[in-house]
Amino acid sequence: MIRTVLNTVVSIAIAAGIALPLSAQQDDEIVLTLDRAVELALRNNESLLSTRLEEDRARARVREAYSEALPKLDFSSSITRNWALPEFNFGGQTFKVGTDNVINFGLDLSQTIYRGGQVGVGLRIARYFQQISASNTDRMRGDIVHQVHEGYYDVLLAEATLEVSTAAYDRAVAQYEGVQRFYEAGTVSDYDVLRARVEVTNALPPVTQAGNRLTIAQAQLKQLIGLPRQARIRCTGSLDVDVSGLPEDIETAVDQALENRSDLKAARLQTTMNDAAVRLARGENGLDVSLSAGYLMQAQVNDPGFKSIGFNDFSRSWNTLINVSIPVFDGRQNSGRIMQAQADYELSRYVERQLGKQIEVDVTEAVLNVVEASERVRAGEEAVELASRGLSIAQVQYEGGVSTQLELIDAQFVLKQAETDHVTAKYDYATATANLRNVLGMMDARSDDR
Repeated sequence: MIRTVLNTVVSIAIAAGIALPLSAQQDDEIVLTLDRAVELALRNNESLLSTRLEEDRARARVREAYSEALPKLDFSSSITRNWALPEFNFGGQTFKVGTDNVINFGLDLSQTIYRGGQVGVGLRIARYFQQISASNTDRMRGDIVHQVHEGYYDVLLAEATLEVSTAAYDRAVAQYEGVQRFYEAGTVSDYDVLRARVEVTNALPPVTQAGNRLTIAQAQLKQLIGLPRQARIRCTGSLDVDVSGLPEDIETAVDQALENRSDLKAARLQTTMNDAAVRLARGENGLDVSLSAGYLMQAQVNDPGFKSIGFNDFSRSWNTLINVSIPVFDGRQNSGRIMQAQADYELSRYVERQLGKQIEVDVTEAVLNVVEASERVRAGEEAVELASRGLSIAQVQYEGGVSTQLELIDAQFVLKQAETDHVTAKYDYATATANLRNVLGMMDARSDDR
């Protein structure tokens, strides 16, 4: 009877902690694997969507840069109505100059021939900018995948912690029922019953706390992958992770990160682009040669309705022009631009070097964290096994009257602590592995997630 009542109480507590309001739940439960969670995040995450817009803008910039090298053709047309024409007298007669209507049709062609190398450099800069945008998108994608891994593992940790707390509570209830039977048989005192009841009471709040942590972890994961708050989710993965493909030593890991990291690729491209910007600024002092040509058709008529005009009534003219210009003195404006471009180049080199050094530190720390967590997982497995055996021995000894209830309670506490430490170690190992993959750039790989 007591066990039934206590189980009812803990069920209510768990429901209050981890269940969404019935009115807010959806009918269908969404089953999430880690891959499915990543897929949803890559589809719905607004930060990633915004970086893809930057890629679109970069492609448009390349198209704009191409236009500087291509010819430009413009068509123009005008109709002029002269309401009052100038007049002059000659031999007693008055003559008007011009016609009432003038019609013009024209084509203008322009083509850049040489502009101090600026056209080619500008095109290369646009391409660098496009590659930088793509690398930034890759890095953003890697960061989001990393966040999903951590959020997913947070849910699994909360679920495992809830299981450990619930198991500890069940053991406390079972112990209380056993002590109650001994008390009824007259083999234990009132204090033993009271102490067992205290253990049951103390075991209940951790269950509620674990349920609340699970609710929070699920809410954070749903926000990250773009699911509504009302959605019911269930994560089917485990904290056992696959470490295949990860480097085993720090030097190899650093070399791999320096080769694969998208943000470092973007920094290198930025340096190259800024170097090209210096040449672009210097090109503004160079020779500028362009070709232009024009074709004009003009007709002058006095017919207000233009009914009498024909194709042969138009006069035609065309011309070509070679434009050559050489800057002589611009008030040192361009020299200032060159100095700015050189400063940007040196700054980008500094940023690139600093990022490379920081990656080395991050990789070193990540590798060591994986090694440490792995050792804790192995130690935790052994600790749980030993603590389980210890609890079994303590239970038998207490029932046989060889040990005290305090020793049994202590054995239960040791087992719960060992299970908690083991679950935490597995979580730390899973998150450390995900972080190592992220700092190595293994999560930056492009896919068809657009």
